[in-house]
Amino acid sequence: MKFAIAKNNITPGNPVFLAGFGGRDRKCEGVLDDIFVKVALIESMGQLVVITLDALGGDGSFVMGIKEALLEVFGLKAEQVLINFSHTHCSVYLTGEAHERRRGGYSLGQEKWPEKEDDIDYAEDIRYFRFIRDTIISLVRQCSENLVEGTLLLSKGVSNAGVSRRLLTNEGMMLKPNFQAETDQDLFVLQLLDAQNKRKGLLFSYGCHPTCIGTNKISAEFVGQACTELEASFPDNIAIYLQGCGADIKPLKTVIGDRFKSCTVEEMREAGVELAEDVKRTISKCEAMPLTGSMQTAELEVRLFTEPWGLNEMLAIAEDETKTEYKRRAARRTVDAIKEGRVRQVLPFTITVWGLGDRFRMIALEGEIPSEYAIHIKRLFSTMNVMVLGYSNGVPTYIPTRQILIEGGYEAEAFVLHGYRGPFVPENEWIIIGAVIEAEKRFQTLQYGENSVIKS
Repeated sequence: MKFAIAKNNITPGNPVFLAGFGGRDRKCEGVLDDIFVKVALIESMGQLVVITLDALGGDGSFVMGIKEALLEVFGLKAEQVLINFSHTHCSVYLTGEAHERRRGGYSLGQEKWPEKEDDIDYAEDIRYFRFIRDTIISLVRQCSENLVEGTLLLSKGVSNAGVSRRLLTNEGMMLKPNFQAETDQDLFVLQLLDAQNKRKGLLFSYGCHPTCIGTNKISAEFVGQACTELEASFPDNIAIYLQGCGADIKPLKTVIGDRFKSCTVEEMREAGVELAEDVKRTISKCEAMPLTGSMQTAELEVRLFTEPWGLNEMLAIAEDETKTEYKRRAARRTVDAIKEGRVRQVLPFTITVWGLGDRFRMIALEGEIPSEYAIHIKRLFSTMNVMVLGYSNGVPTYIPTRQILIEGGYEAEAFVLHGYRGPFVPENEWIIIGAVIEAEKRFQTLQYGENSVIKS
């Protein structure tokens, strides 16, 4: 096996409008800490490329633009490339040049939240996309030219860095701490060791919203702080964070009594240090399993469906003064889309599955994925180590489970914010789970190093 790892600073040089919180009303006011793009290239009878970005997310236009560039320059197929977004709420949301794949509703160049889609100028977003695309190409080239022989070690520990933010009460679903909810607390650590058994880098995955602070300054948040702490503890290493299924999980550090608070910068950094300590504990205390064998990849594209709401249901939200202005504004844009016949009714949804031998799977799901998906998938594949990622290859909206749709709450209602005609249907959960099972069946028929692309 060979590997290489690299990173680059992508902090915007000028003030930008940060995504993440609908209450923001102006461009950012400085930089708390830098944001990065990081690349890990792993080669074993085939190549896999992991790309992580300290960003809220990215749409299909961004992901397609990056993957097309990597195919053109390096011959890397889409299923060989995994793009994972940390989901820090103190960064930007990324789009590309292809307007037909754009999520819309936001630009890093805006001065305030737009009333209509036509109000948005994406020129600054496109310039930033080109900068990131060229940076990624440079990093992949750097990795390709500096591959070293080594070993990939997998360890699995636990962390209580996050807590469920969904509490069902007599008044309905509340955004409050729920310590009784079952959540995915797995902490996976992948270590990259060279031929001299010297660690050169590590990738770690845990599912949690990076929402310790509400500052209007750029920050990689507590997960970025964890990387900084790990790189300080392990000189000559690059630490890469992979966001898991954290759509309904908030940092434990934000809990105060029976509610959540906004942390101080110092508390955010403490949360990062604590997560880094969990990673170091996993390295030192948990079994490290060498991952050997060739790599298989599968990419599946399925369609997720929405309820057939009409104009009246969306108008009711747009005119409901108990809703936030951010939500009402989004509903008004969706009303316009319904009237113009361009409202989103179906979501094309990408699932990427990587296998290394018969003991490890990395399953990457597009969108904001609740913890329940990770729990369900891991139970299906209980005989192997399964790392389930959300926020991968695009972050179009929340992907609620059947249970979340029954209970309601923010995650069930977020479709309004992202231009869909109605709530997602509960059957989508089984579409996703079924596709993951289909990918594993396909793996059983693949030869070493063979890839599979499945569309339905």
